[in-house]
Amino acid sequence: MTAPALIAFASKIAPTYTGGLAAYQRSLIAAIANLGHTPCSLYENERFPDSRLGYEAMPWTSHRLRRTVSGYLGRNILPTLSTRTPQIAAFLAERRLNIPDTMRPSAIHITGTGWDHTGFAMAKWARELDVPFSIWPAVHPGQWGDSPIDMLLYGLADVVFCQSSGERDDLIKLGLDPQKTRLCGLPPFCRPDGQGDRLRKHLEIEDRPVVLFLGRRDKGKGYPALIEAWRIVLERQSEAVLMLAGPGNALRPGQLPENSYRDLGLLDEKTKADAYAACDIFCLPSAHESFGIVFVEAWSYGKPVVCGPAPASRELIEDGETGLWSTQDPAVLADKLITLLESPTLAKTMGNAGKQLQQESYTTERMVRSHLQAWQLVA
Repeated sequence: MTAPALIAFASKIAPTYTGGLAAYQRSLIAAIANLGHTPCSLYENERFPDSRLGYEAMPWTSHRLRRTVSGYLGRNILPTLSTRTPQIAAFLAERRLNIPDTMRPSAIHITGTGWDHTGFAMAKWARELDVPFSIWPAVHPGQWGDSPIDMLLYGLADVVFCQSSGERDDLIKLGLDPQKTRLCGLPPFCRPDGQGDRLRKHLEIEDRPVVLFLGRRDKGKGYPALIEAWRIVLERQSEAVLMLAGPGNALRPGQLPENSYRDLGLLDEKTKADAYAACDIFCLPSAHESFGIVFVEAWSYGKPVVCGPAPASRELIEDGETGLWSTQDPAVLADKLITLLESPTLAKTMGNAGKQLQQESYTTERMVRSHLQAWQLVA
């Protein structure tokens, strides 16, 4: 380890927000600080989804980035330019933010894509300081993060972190230098002290089989397909309970039998850990993922998982070993869930295999070392 360094962590949105990218930033920043380095968070927008979630505290230095005069003038045309003339958009984006002139970090790390525009100013700053510049884009191939404006930003980086080989291969096909890429998985960001019995008792489902969905309630995450599938599951497993958590609209009255589900809404960290501990199966049948941190978190509690058709999910999960692959066809999804609900021994075996994989391959130590190497702070 080299001498302590100042590392600038930048993003469009402060790491106080909910979701995987914010959790990644908080976990990485905390780990870097624990090693004796000095992190500083730079962001344009603050977002606090709910004061009860406990994401507001940032026990490290933070700096809100302000727009320059040209940045204010150009904010309404940047989206159009990013689509039509990305080179001009990148040129303007480099100059749209006021960078703290008293701060001289040893490395600059951006979480985001070219469409956020924040990264271009960070890249310019890194060039001026002659320090390593890295990016964590969390690309969803074909959905976001792989447009021409995104590729322009990645080309400016010294290292682009990819969460799956599929993500890396897609970016290379689009012209990214393979030497810039670095594969890096994620550790569980959830608390390790979840108490399933506590939540089960609170929800009055002590002895019932439970499936947990945690994610955005939209088509991409497979939420509508899961609701349809759950009706089929109930024909075979009438006592089963579907726990729902994450941002989005609650179920309408009559969509599912009232006692067949529990809606937890947005979760604080304690309740999220309890939910992982309480469930028998974790299910997120998403079509697009850059990695799938929720699967790793479920594995950390020894739970089997069911994923959807997202290539990154299928790269992460070995079908029949650490979980099951499904599609977003409700009948197929229901069959996968019924298989695990009716085979507790199989479910336990898969959950244990997932936990072993997590403990071997997806740890904070591995994530941190990969970043320190990118910033030239360890060999």
